[in-house]
Amino acid sequence: MFGKRKGDAAILLGMALSLVLFFGEIHVVYAEEQPNGSNLSEREIYVVDENGNYSLLEDRVDPAVTDAVTDGAQSGVESGALDEDQDETTDGTSEEGVAVQSADAGSEIEAQATGVKIVNFRAKANGTAVSANSTTDFKEKDTNYKGYTCGAYGADAIYLGMENGQVKFMLGGVIGLVNASEVQIVAYNSSRSVSYYYVKNGNLYHKVAINLNDKNAGSIINLGAAPSGLSQGVTYYSYDGHYFYTDYTVMASDYQNNTRNRSVNPSAPYYNYFQYLPFRSKTTYTAAELNQLIQSKTSSGKMLNMGNIAINMQNTYGVNALAIVAIAGNESGWGRSNIAQNKNNLFGLNAIDRSPGASANSYGSVDACVKDFAETYMSKRYLRAGYIYYKGGFLGNKAAGINVSYGSDPYWGEKAASIMKSLDSAKRDLNQYTIGIKDFYNFNHTDLNVRKEASTSSAKIYSTGLQSGYAFRILGSSGDFYQIQSDPVLNSDRGSINTGSGNYSYDGMYGYVSKNYVNVVIQGKNPGNNGNDGDQDDGSLAVAYRAHCQTYGWMNYQKNGASAGTSGESKRMEALQIRLQNAPYSGDIVYQTHCQTYGWLSEVKNDAIAGTVGESKRVEAIRIKLTGEMAKHYDVYYRVHAQTFGWMGWAKNGESAGSAGYSKRLEAVQIVLIEKGSAAPGSTANAYRESTPSVAYQTHVQTYGWQAFVADGATAGTTGKSKRLESIVLKLQNKPMSGDIQYKTHVQTYGWQNWVSGGQQSGTTGKAKRLEAIQIKLTGEMANQYDVYYRVHAQTYGWLGWAKNGASAGTEGLSKRLEAIQVVLVKKGGAAPGSTANPFVKK
Repeated sequence: MFGKRKGDAAILLGMALSLVLFFGEIHVVYAEEQPNGSNLSEREIYVVDENGNYSLLEDRVDPAVTDAVTDGAQSGVESGALDEDQDETTDGTSEEGVAVQSADAGSEIEAQATGVKIVNFRAKANGTAVSANSTTDFKEKDTNYKGYTCGAYGADAIYLGMENGQVKFMLGGVIGLVNASEVQIVAYNSSRSVSYYYVKNGNLYHKVAINLNDKNAGSIINLGAAPSGLSQGVTYYSYDGHYFYTDYTVMASDYQNNTRNRSVNPSAPYYNYFQYLPFRSKTTYTAAELNQLIQSKTSSGKMLNMGNIAINMQNTYGVNALAIVAIAGNESGWGRSNIAQNKNNLFGLNAIDRSPGASANSYGSVDACVKDFAETYMSKRYLRAGYIYYKGGFLGNKAAGINVSYGSDPYWGEKAASIMKSLDSAKRDLNQYTIGIKDFYNFNHTDLNVRKEASTSSAKIYSTGLQSGYAFRILGSSGDFYQIQSDPVLNSDRGSINTGSGNYSYDGMYGYVSKNYVNVVIQGKNPGNNGNDGDQDDGSLAVAYRAHCQTYGWMNYQKNGASAGTSGESKRMEALQIRLQNAPYSGDIVYQTHCQTYGWLSEVKNDAIAGTVGESKRVEAIRIKLTGEMAKHYDVYYRVHAQTFGWMGWAKNGESAGSAGYSKRLEAVQIVLIEKGSAAPGSTANAYRESTPSVAYQTHVQTYGWQAFVADGATAGTTGKSKRLESIVLKLQNKPMSGDIQYKTHVQTYGWQNWVSGGQQSGTTGKAKRLEAIQIKLTGEMANQYDVYYRVHAQTYGWLGWAKNGASAGTEGLSKRLEAIQVVLVKKGGAAPGSTANPFVKK
């Protein structure tokens, strides 16, 4: 069922023939798996039914519609009008039912056309049928990008009017302009077949029309689970595959008015996971499992045992191995096509339309072909931003993605995605990653910058291009930016594209895009998970972990005491992921990080990201523990390599490892599981260091102004001089955890002021207003670990008792000035520094 793809020469106008032959083209093939034992011709097109049964495309009736129309904007003739010299008894059609041109008239004959119209890509305006192997060129309306399609794979597009003498249409997600002579315009009520969607047994199917005169002709693509809101027994229409309509006329009106408001899902466009999954991702299936999946599709052919090379190419050149297998199956009939058998060519590489068998590349082995596909065709070309064929690094459709330039079939992306879905019947890969979309509507076109860091001031690495419906694989979030996996190969500094290499690093090749232009459409099961990087599962109990490090990004997983991170390179660890493998008991692994600026972050578990990504914040300490039955049978030990301190002692079961309050980065970590009660893997001394926090404060004093900071219970202000305090500033020093100090003062005339945070002034200066009382408290983790005590020296009363944690100290309603203050931090629940009697007097 090989469709004929148009050679790249049609797209690369003006380029030398030698370049066309070098780059070549690739065939378009199956919507579903091909039945075992069939032998499909490389020169014919096959269609598939809902149950996966194949038949040769043989037009039972001519694909040119008899009741074709020519828009008045094309011809200047009223619809249905006859030339004055034309015999009114002539019906304007041939015996074969193809629209013909009158011998006397200078324009095509038109039938009366009312209402909605269809563009027929299986026929030209003069009524000539277009052969199944032919393609039609067009340009995207708003971007002027060149495109092409093959009517034998999708005959109908919706007609949107005329523009500058060209027919405006929508097909496969793209709004295009095509020369009026190259297509036939058909009244909707004259067509016997149009493409539509329907739901059956919970799955969404796409019935693609390939002959508008034959309602039974076409292919049916199983897209997988139907989106919510679509019901069985209802016919749905859509030419973008995202917004669905139950009324064709309403759909046409919305399209013409650049809205989707009357679709059944205006606020929830549908995006097929595998169709929009960027190739820069990894399958969860091992090489052996991929071999088994291939064997479930075919018992012979060149694809058998290609699981190993697919995984190797995924890990080397960054092309998802499941996608490699699916496309090879789609293009080669699961390795049984003539080109596959005779030339080891599984992808139809360089099999141009005019001579697919003769021109197709020949390879010495299947491995060599898969390598050429992954390294050259994908990593260096179709996934490289700025390359002529780059329209996004995912299967996509005719608006965005590899389908734009790779396949003349407007639904090639859907079909390849359907095969990926079929291979993933266990649903292990489904929704594994988080996917975001730029430009929901195909009339919006943003050339979005991908930046090196999460800031508009950061350098641009590349831009996406103007295509709508462009998909990102989202790794994480940083402020107003998403961290995304880069499509192109990047240089080691992540500052530019490496145009000379196909070698790809999932860990080190990423960028950032503004959240203002991206909508998350699929929330992945394991956000940030880059697959099984360095994490081969041998079936035994293990703890696997990896570090996100300065410069390198996500590094490979390590196991059972091996070092994750760096040492001797002065690189900070920024985040950590940990997971259990083959656990013999129930339970989770739970962990948290102490991060620069933020202190202790919330606990996460089971391979979630602990720490930050894209913020250049160091991890300073970690805690790890087991839960459930695992905690009853195993201890988890861990130690860290910290700046200045080097390798520290082993901590276990939720204890802290690293340091806090010293501003020292972690550089590496080792983690190991040990049977409950067994000896530690090494010394447990000095696993964690925590500096003692202190509170510093200064006061603005009558006559003297601002005094120097004092700390930890020292006196700020004066005693015995009758000088009022007018303002105060407090701040925490060497805090080992998150949180701050907050305070507010009661001021002469003004009363209680608002709370302020550490480093800010509370009170007044230059107004001769006395402070009369104060409240001080801690926030965040500091409040959980420490109490703040304070007492004041007040006019008439002298030193009052110690208050703590937001209680009032001083006087209110008595017009008494504060003259001095002392503040101190005490470990939570510790003894007060003195008497707590009478800290506050109120009239």
